[in-house]
Amino acid sequence: MKIFKSLKVKAGFSLMEILVVLFIVSSAMLGVVSLIVQNIQVQSVNKNNLIASSLAQEGLELIRQTRDLNWQNHQPFNTNLSDGSYQIDYRSSVPTSAAVATPLYIKDGFYVHDSGGEMDLTPTIFSRQIVITEYQSYPGKPLEVRSIISWIDRGHPYHYELQTLLFDWR
Repeated sequence: MKIFKSLKVKAGFSLMEILVVLFIVSSAMLGVVSLIVQNIQVQSVNKNNLIASSLAQEGLELIRQTRDLNWQNHQPFNTNLSDGSYQIDYRSSVPTSAAVATPLYIKDGFYVHDSGGEMDLTPTIFSRQIVITEYQSYPGKPLEVRSIISWIDRGHPYHYELQTLLFDWR
């Protein structure tokens, strides 16, 4: 009898207590998993916004290059830069007319437009359109240049736009 008296009965957890703990732990895990998924989605959106901003800036710089080449060739600054919608990439010094935003591809690590069925192009989700408008009423008649980047990611359309004014300051 002394052996049994030395063993004390310990109280255990009831089934209800275990279920409550499991519910609390699973709720916390669900919250953590949803934060991880949301973080991954936001990183994708931020990455694409960063790429779009660089592509838009590149579009403006390529139009500036066309203006500067016009000056270098002793032509009016707005030669080949009349009102309209255009496409341009680093391989060309003159924009070509494009009524809508044209898709961009990757070739040798650079973003380019398809110039007639090239085979080694990797498609991207981005498209770029350059819109040029001449301000007639403004002194010096500058060109407003807008570089518009569009893309669709996970079924949602996105849009990034930069604009600048180009003057004949020379």
